[in-house]
Amino acid sequence: MSRLLIRKATLADLGVIKGLADAHKNELGFVLRPALANSIERDEIFVAENSRGVIGFVEYHHRQDKQTTLYHIAVNPEHRRKGVGQQLVEALICDASEHGKGFIQLKCPVDLEANKFYRQAGFLRSCVQPGKNRGLVVWRLLLDPATHKTDEELE
Repeated sequence: MSRLLIRKATLADLGVIKGLADAHKNELGFVLRPALANSIERDEIFVAENSRGVIGFVEYHHRQDKQTTLYHIAVNPEHRRKGVGQQLVEALICDASEHGKGFIQLKCPVDLEANKFYRQAGFLRSCVQPGKNRGLVVWRLLLDPATHKTDEELE
């Protein structure tokens, strides 16, 4: 694998990020271009780039409380299982920690392979919630155990 660079996305990356999102519609749903542009402008998308260009991204949002929400993560299929997704998550962990967040949370449909990735990346399965079309696994990664709160305290 060629050298990998993890960096904040710029608006110049929007087309390739949208293309990756569209290629993963089954996993991510339909991701709107304006929403991606807003996330880029808020500095809330990291991209993974090698010598051939952008091969993955993670979109997230730092809430005003202690939570960072991971919205979307996708890696070009030919670059999967090579640590790209893990490096994107590690960049997100660093960014969330720098912003004083206590945990990262996401929801993933129960039937997706991605659930194995989240477990391997260190996320803990919190619960399963009903979704529009299928159940959603709620995953949480604690950044600072001292900030751990119960589900009732977090809502």
